[in-house]
Amino acid sequence: MKVTPATRSPQPGEPLVSLIAILYASLFLLPFSYLRASDDARAFLWEQANAQTAAAKTPAEYLTAANTYNRLIADGVRNGPLFLNLGNTLVMAGDGINAAAAFARAERHLGATPETRQGLAASLALQSGQAHADLPWSRTAFFWHYAFPCPVRVLAALGGWALFWLGVFFSILARRPPHPHALTLSLSETCMLTGGLVALVFAASSLATLMHERHDSATWGNRVFASSTAPETEDTP
Repeated sequence: MKVTPATRSPQPGEPLVSLIAILYASLFLLPFSYLRASDDARAFLWEQANAQTAAAKTPAEYLTAANTYNRLIADGVRNGPLFLNLGNTLVMAGDGINAAAAFARAERHLGATPETRQGLAASLALQSGQAHADLPWSRTAFFWHYAFPCPVRVLAALGGWALFWLGVFFSILARRPPHPHALTLSLSETCMLTGGLVALVFAASSLATLMHERHDSATWGNRVFASSTAPETEDTP
């Protein structure tokens, strides 16, 4: 069976993987400093994977590039651009399941971006076999969990915790004799309530992310990337 190039015009009913083509192209312009790897071997793998993706025209060739990116992950590299590039190449290879996992890890480092959202939508479309897929409702209901990178959410939790204790301090200050100060007491209640809520929400979010990332790091080596092939069809004039 001859593999149809991924650059042909999309046919009705196919997943909209062409949306991803413009995403990974811009990533090639990212300086290698984003990879945060000083090792020459890692730098070579990064450039090699970028070159393979730029030259790829079939799902199998995109899969080759994805496996090169994955060698960096196996070597201990962890950052958003790497997982984003990996997800893009896996979508173009037709591996929706592993692509979604890569985009999820990219979001943990970058937060939700137009690239990660479109990539996840394309990954879900590949899994369902539809031309388009909507993101789960939970991403809207728990927007703070997906919108911000994990380090930002950790800082938000610490900020909320500090605000809570500032409220405790104001509460003690407001109740000092001879007379309680109503304004200071109201300010202390506001700080404790707001700070406690912020600390609870973002601490739970950060903990869930760290647990998911730890699980993915431990099991990532067991993933087997696969490419999908489609029968060759002629484009309509």
